[in-house]
Amino acid sequence: MLGSMRGLGKMFGLGNLSAPAAELTVFHITHHKAGSQWINRLFHALAYERLILPEVECNQFLNKPIQAGGIYPTVYITREQFDSVKLPKKWHRFVMIRDLRDTLVSLYFSIKHSHPVLHARNQARRAMLHELGVEEGLLHVTENLLAGIAQVQWSWVAAGDELIKYEDLLERDEEILARVLLRDCKLNVDPGRFLEVVRENRFEARSGRKPGEEDVQSHERKGVAGDWRNHFTDKITRSFKERFGSLLVATGYENGFNW
Repeated sequence: MLGSMRGLGKMFGLGNLSAPAAELTVFHITHHKAGSQWINRLFHALAYERLILPEVECNQFLNKPIQAGGIYPTVYITREQFDSVKLPKKWHRFVMIRDLRDTLVSLYFSIKHSHPVLHARNQARRAMLHELGVEEGLLHVTENLLAGIAQVQWSWVAAGDELIKYEDLLERDEEILARVLLRDCKLNVDPGRFLEVVRENRFEARSGRKPGEEDVQSHERKGVAGDWRNHFTDKITRSFKERFGSLLVATGYENGFNW
């Protein structure tokens, strides 16, 4: 297996991958609608025995002792929240984000159609979005539900961590995930199995649809970047720029406000 890991390292330009020593405690920091379930599925397939399963309001991270050597997927928290928790000696975190405009559109369709209704407030939000037109619904989500996600992004921008972008994963999943999961998180998995799992969990393999083919009833609705352009009107754009335009610049998705 060690030779195979070195071969994978050479394949993706990762240097000399070797078998890991002590298992790191791993934290996958992200926000809603940024491919969190995609990464969660990879961890389920590659290291299920180490998983600390997500709980509502990140209770597994914020309110329970951290389990050394565990893997914490889909941790939706700010840097300040992360720093409030006592950590084991050996740990690694990686932070994933998504263009907040595509996050908005994905969140809108998820609330309206596909996300499990876990609370009465979710049902009320779904009913409201069905009553509103698309423009009005997107404006409602922009103005009432997006600030928390933006706060997560701002906090990690300020922290100076590398921000792994969902959009880059769509284009270079094997390369980026090998670096993050095998080199940085030191997952002790067979490289052949690793590549197999990555390929099995691509949008097309899982959904049976090509990226861009939409199914609004599916949690994996479209599988592309830049879909916001199909939904933003002038009114939505003005509202979004006013609230979050500077965040798009800070995260590198835009160079300014002329978009």
